[in-house]
Amino acid sequence: MSERTRKLLGFWDLMSISLGQIIGTGVVVLTGISISMTGYGAPWAFVFALLIVAIPTICIAALGSAVPSTGGNYTYVRDLLGSRTSFLYLALLVSGQIILASFAIGFAEYTEAIFPELNMTLVAGGIMILCFFANLFGIKTAARFQTIMVLILITSLIFYIFSGFSYVNDYEKYGDISKIFPNGFSGFFAAAFLLRLSLIGSEFISEFGDEMENPGVLIPLVMGLSLLLVVILYIGIAIVATGVLPLDEIEGENLAVTARVVFSPAVYYAFIGGGIMISLVTSLNAIFAWCTRGLYMATEDGWLPIKLAAKNRFGTPYIFLTLFFVVGISPILLDLSLSYVSILGNAVGAIFGLFPVLALYNLAKRNPDAYENAPFKLPLWATKLFPLISVIIYGYGIYSSWNFIGGLGWSMLGGYVAVVLVYIHFRAPFVPACRRV
Repeated sequence: MSERTRKLLGFWDLMSISLGQIIGTGVVVLTGISISMTGYGAPWAFVFALLIVAIPTICIAALGSAVPSTGGNYTYVRDLLGSRTSFLYLALLVSGQIILASFAIGFAEYTEAIFPELNMTLVAGGIMILCFFANLFGIKTAARFQTIMVLILITSLIFYIFSGFSYVNDYEKYGDISKIFPNGFSGFFAAAFLLRLSLIGSEFISEFGDEMENPGVLIPLVMGLSLLLVVILYIGIAIVATGVLPLDEIEGENLAVTARVVFSPAVYYAFIGGGIMISLVTSLNAIFAWCTRGLYMATEDGWLPIKLAAKNRFGTPYIFLTLFFVVGISPILLDLSLSYVSILGNAVGAIFGLFPVLALYNLAKRNPDAYENAPFKLPLWATKLFPLISVIIYGYGIYSSWNFIGGLGWSMLGGYVAVVLVYIHFRAPFVPACRRV
């Protein structure tokens, strides 16, 4: 990579991308569902969700600090688990980006609440195209676009919290065990695991490892700080969501229900547009910002034809970006539901998300110098234990999605994986790293 495209991203660029990636469909859609599971325990469920997310995130942060590089997660898998495994990881990552559609569809559904006369398929496709073009103009342009949206988003959500606090009269219920665990600990845990989906995203900062200043420090710092800030924000949102109206009026509902109470009509519409809808756009834009890094590195390794890595004058690998755009817009064109796209995308994400986490298991053995010199270094026992705990966490997430996705969805994914494995078999002789094995 040329010096022209290196060291572009600073702390605030990375924070805006990370925050935009995390704050999205999760808090907008899942808060009401979690309230139906655990009642006034919803704020505490966000804290527990942080603990669930923390271990896999720490694994990626440790890798990013030790061996920062562009296409971070792909390179971790390649160097620590093997080149063939890295391409399988990358192929699953590409398919998992149908999650892009969930943000665009969610944006369209909230648009419908304000402008019901619009064609929602066109709205979803239009916002997808907007983010696609923003990233075609280069990562720095996309990061500026992201920064503006994140500032609007966080301002709106903070305004919602402070406006709602004046309507919350009883805070003692958040310390009452019977009200925190109305369905027992199992219900609380189920809510927290669901809310885990509202906290994932910061780990993809490692994709920019070779394009930032001081990555060994910035990667763990941005990942940890953005998660902490988001959880504090979410706790405030959950308190307002559960404290303004009786529980039976908000269970399973989204933030718009309480927003109608705490805001005037004009402010309510501004909140929907400036908070909820912007949150979906930031998540969509953040994925576009990092998604091509692994494919670019795979091309350099010989897994894909070099022509596919062609860049435009802004340094963007536009063919790869277009591939992700096609993957993301396909569910919209097929008219798939928001819930199906979200659950399928998250299940596939849990599968490919295991690969870089497991790579940490081999870090100290295969790259001892990088492990010893990392600014953020885990104890040796943690590099072995944390990946195994992550397998349990991700495994449960995949299991819980099995029936909802159904036989057709899993069969299509299995067929896709089979095709990828055949491609790996025939392409491997032309990949230098595989010839050395």
